[in-house]
Amino acid sequence: MPEPTARAVEILRRSPADLWYAGSGHLVGRRWVLTAAHNVVDAGTLLVRRVDETEHPAEAVAVDEPADIALLEVTGDFAPDDLPPLRFAGVDRSRTGEVGPCWAIGFPRWKERPSESGCVPRRDSAQLKGVIPTGSNLRTNLLELRVTSVPSPAGGRGVSEWQGMSGSVVLAQDGPDVFAVGVVTEHHLSEGVSVLIVAPLDAWAAAMRDTRWGRELGLGDLVRLPRPPGPRPSTGHVNLRRSLPDFTDRDEVIAKAGALLTERLTETCPLLVLHGMAGVGKTELANEIAHRLASTFTYARIRVDVAAAATADAAMVEVLAACGLPGDELPRDPGQRRREFQKRLRQGPGLLLLDNVSEARQAAPLLPETPGTAVVVTSRTTLASLDGADRIRLDPLPDPEGLRLFERIVGAEAVERDHASAQGIVELLAGLPLAIRIAAAHLVMRGVSPARYLSRLQDETRRISRLQGEDRGVRSSFELSYRSLRPDTARLFRHLGVLAGRDFTAELVARTGGADDEDAERMLGELADRHLVEVSGEDRYRLHDLLRLYARERMEAEESDAARRDAFRRSLDWYGDVLHEWMSRPGSHEKPPADAVAWFADESLNVQASLRAAADAGEDRRVVRISESLYGLLFYRSHWEEMEAVKTLAVQAARRAGDAPAELGSLIHLAEARRLLGRGAEAPPLYERALEVVRTMDDPGKEAWVLTHFGDFQCDLDQPEQALDRYAEAQAIYRSRDDAAGEIWLAAHIADAHRQRGRHADAARVLEEAMALGERRDDRDEIVWCAWHLALAYEGLGRLADAEAMIGTAVDFHREIGNRAGLATMLCILGSVHRRAGRPSDARRAYSEALDLLVEIDAPTRVAQVRQILADLAGEG
Repeated sequence: MPEPTARAVEILRRSPADLWYAGSGHLVGRRWVLTAAHNVVDAGTLLVRRVDETEHPAEAVAVDEPADIALLEVTGDFAPDDLPPLRFAGVDRSRTGEVGPCWAIGFPRWKERPSESGCVPRRDSAQLKGVIPTGSNLRTNLLELRVTSVPSPAGGRGVSEWQGMSGSVVLAQDGPDVFAVGVVTEHHLSEGVSVLIVAPLDAWAAAMRDTRWGRELGLGDLVRLPRPPGPRPSTGHVNLRRSLPDFTDRDEVIAKAGALLTERLTETCPLLVLHGMAGVGKTELANEIAHRLASTFTYARIRVDVAAAATADAAMVEVLAACGLPGDELPRDPGQRRREFQKRLRQGPGLLLLDNVSEARQAAPLLPETPGTAVVVTSRTTLASLDGADRIRLDPLPDPEGLRLFERIVGAEAVERDHASAQGIVELLAGLPLAIRIAAAHLVMRGVSPARYLSRLQDETRRISRLQGEDRGVRSSFELSYRSLRPDTARLFRHLGVLAGRDFTAELVARTGGADDEDAERMLGELADRHLVEVSGEDRYRLHDLLRLYARERMEAEESDAARRDAFRRSLDWYGDVLHEWMSRPGSHEKPPADAVAWFADESLNVQASLRAAADAGEDRRVVRISESLYGLLFYRSHWEEMEAVKTLAVQAARRAGDAPAELGSLIHLAEARRLLGRGAEAPPLYERALEVVRTMDDPGKEAWVLTHFGDFQCDLDQPEQALDRYAEAQAIYRSRDDAAGEIWLAAHIADAHRQRGRHADAARVLEEAMALGERRDDRDEIVWCAWHLALAYEGLGRLADAEAMIGTAVDFHREIGNRAGLATMLCILGSVHRRAGRPSDARRAYSEALDLLVEIDAPTRVAQVRQILADLAGEG
């Protein structure tokens, strides 16, 4: 293995201007070089020069400019086997002290020597020695390396002796171990004490630890320096479990707990409750905290499993035995035992770990009465009635930390071989440490590949059963919490298993469980206190994925099939009733009520999940009902992907239920969604199916309507000739039924197809005939409908005066009836006619009034369009 000094390297950077700059760096692994970011930015070429003066090309793989830290990979065939990764450490800024001795080796400018013409200048190395005070530069979160070695003068006022040392890695010795703690980022000038500013590696390592180089360098295993001194000689009053070598993360919680337990130890009796759901790792964390605080609690660190002790008195006896009091010396009188218990707690700084406490009354008799002893309580409830306690909630591990725990058990190589499957396992277990440990142990003991184990876990009906070890299991862990519930609360918990969404409200739970709202709120509070549900927002709750499966298990085991089916139907009916109440109001499909839009923002994913579950369960009529109410919300929010998913389910459900009108409407909506998603080519078969359905309904008027929509769609696909064929079929139906109103309505569609083909005269002819028919019927609505479409045809023909007259009629009509949306459309057409006629001021006036109306009715897309037109008009005089 090379000497540590052989790891120091120069970083040679050629700028785009073909100038060479030199800095310092350090080989931290077989091909990885750590340096300062400013040494590599804007590099045309990067070289790494070792102390033997061999030069190797390199490329930057991770550059953090704000932190001024960069990692390079030496390319080519450079990969010496005798360069294992350095160990990395972070500096603990919460305690005063010094980290050191420290040193850094770099290549300062004053060590430069003349070079041959055309070569990059050579520099010799320099070694710094010093210490890092933990309390310096706290506001900037930079480290300060106070150099005790004296540099040679750089020559010239205002020049740093250490120019060129930037990028040197600062190493710190802690006992026999050496750790990299930072990168030199700034050098001070020659005046004053020699101090180098160092970028710490903590945040950088946290950001990099899940990368391929982070895993190779072991960035997930940072040590904290300065490490506390070894514990003073112990009296032997320790009965903790061993510290787990694969204990993962929780650093923030450990730091917070350590402060709460030690800061006021001489003044009070610190009491900390670690609470969280079953299997989240409370006992392991409390045990780790107790191990890490050994230097503070030198008299005793004792754990008692309160759940296993029959009484508080039995727990006291266990503590006294751990404190070295033989059984034959135990006082027989309960009062004397309590006094002896308190006396032992006063002997010196001690930590009492009360594990698995379910009620405050179990812990209260075991609390110390005088300062000097701290207590950690683990519980599946918050123990709200335990006065004077600090509380820390322990949540499941985020996926990256869960994957690290999995990797530490099964080994980095196994994860590296199939990272995707390992990640999938951790995601299915939703960060629950107990489940992750059992799964990882199965892989190690049984030699199962991650991919095969993942496929087994994907079966939800057997997932919990597969998470069973020799002496522990997820189900048995959940069982303890479940059996402690009151019967009505346990029943409500079971009913949560039928809910398909990720989270839920108390109202939904009340309807599903057949309870009133007040009782549901109370029982959800009990479940939340016992960490069987999680509060996720105001009046919103959610279940851990494995708890959801457990609730489903209990429902299947303790309720009849009919009861389960009825509960699920009640949950669907709650969604259906809520949506129907809003969306059945007049005009709601064009503009849904504001409270419906806000509700849907929270419930969108839950509604989709419930629809999928309903479809799987054959609840077709409920699928149809809910999806019909969703159309207006999905269209208003432009949720085209959701509309496609919802309407696909609705089409299938309506077809199975034999509901032709529902299938027809859903087919049209599905075609619309696919067009808006840019997949219009997939829609014609949907319209063909819609025609098949409508022809079974014996409703020619509806068939003509479908044909017209089909034609409109073909116009959207730039297929006006095919559209005219569909319109001709619809026109024949209207004429055979003597349906003049339908024929007049259709005329505008036919005219649009003609205009799309550039045949404005044909468009005008069709509309003039339709307008004459409307005038004979003396129907003003029909006359105006034809008039504004005729204005578009006349504009295309250049008959601008006729176009202005036609659109003027439509403007007056919409102004008279107070239709703001329609009036805005008419004014935009009028503005277009004025603009083409060379009257920009009249055009601006029409568009400005339209803009005011569109702002009033909250049509943001059209507002943006009109504002752009007005901006273009500003330059037209």
